[in-house]
Amino acid sequence: MWSAHIHVRTPHPHQGLAQDGSFTGSGGERPARAAVAPVVRPRKTVLVLGGGGMRGFCHIGVVRAIERLGLQVDEVVGTSMGAVMGALFAAGHDSRRIEEVAAEISLKQYFRLNLLKFLVRGFRHASVYKGRTFHELLQRWLPFRSFEELQRPFFCNALSLTTGASRFFGLPGSDAMPVADAVYASACLPTIFEPMAIGADHYVDGGMTETLALRIARARGADLVIGVDLSHRDLHVQTPYKASLPHILFQTYEVMGQALNEHNLHRYADDRTAVIKPKVSHLPLLDMPDVQEIVRLGEREALEVLTTHPLTRYLCKPEVVAEEDRMVSRPRDHVLLQVDMNACIHCGICAATCATQGYAAVPLGDVVKKLHNYECTRDMACERNCPTGAIRLRNI
Repeated sequence: MWSAHIHVRTPHPHQGLAQDGSFTGSGGERPARAAVAPVVRPRKTVLVLGGGGMRGFCHIGVVRAIERLGLQVDEVVGTSMGAVMGALFAAGHDSRRIEEVAAEISLKQYFRLNLLKFLVRGFRHASVYKGRTFHELLQRWLPFRSFEELQRPFFCNALSLTTGASRFFGLPGSDAMPVADAVYASACLPTIFEPMAIGADHYVDGGMTETLALRIARARGADLVIGVDLSHRDLHVQTPYKASLPHILFQTYEVMGQALNEHNLHRYADDRTAVIKPKVSHLPLLDMPDVQEIVRLGEREALEVLTTHPLTRYLCKPEVVAEEDRMVSRPRDHVLLQVDMNACIHCGICAATCATQGYAAVPLGDVVKKLHNYECTRDMACERNCPTGAIRLRNI
């Protein structure tokens, strides 16, 4: 078994955290070392909330963690359910208020089958469910006639069915329109809700091409990007097949989103990006979850990542970091690569797939290259694409 271990600097259990972010001894005294430079806060922090159906309620927990840690968010980008949660946050609602909106969403009320139209029009009808009630909910909570009325700059993406191009609402030329219309377009899963008509075009879920819109964050000149990726999945737990239209559609959407995120993270996740991957893959895509529980999952993961990631740790409130240090068992930036050499066939796919050169092609076959791999994008691309299942990633 080949393995590579990496570590990041974290406080010893008997150390504390000083106001300037440095570690102290068990009695509060500083260890003898050079003075720590003052923390320089990023000029622009962009929060990017990814799509994921009802799992997107965990974004509320991420917002709650950001509030608790005292982190500043200057702009918000959202896709699909991330657009719904992101728009509410950009409108000035805190996590408690956003949770109230989530509690209003009822599968019985907002996911009504268009049975009558199916009986009349069959497959000529545009969607399985009625989207009108969901749109009305968005209009009630987001009654803004223009993106300029929001407290924070906000952007969301949708896919044009006529041109095949992605459109980012909130940018100049696409901001003088009702926010609820743009958010509905971004969250409109094709065949699930009716496409949103805007001008002479029709739009569906932006997650069909970009589930985590890191690209727009880079275009906005972000100094720090906090991305929330809901595509995490335990690759060693199979999803039982069901011969039903909803199961096939939702499973296809989910796998497609994982593949899209793989390429997206490889291209846009850089040394200015902190990625949070809440463990919500066990929850169905469009089943109503326990809101309090999924919010807790999002908050827990966000606290662990943001208080240990080198980009965000020293921006957080020191007292909260000190509290989290006592609860986090190991650093979140520790990634363990394992390759079972008995199963490896030396095909080279891992070396071709990895975006951070974690593997190397050598004469005897591909092996783990980096003994200290800090840059893993955590999209699990190498493990998912290994044809023999020889690769395991730990602490993801």
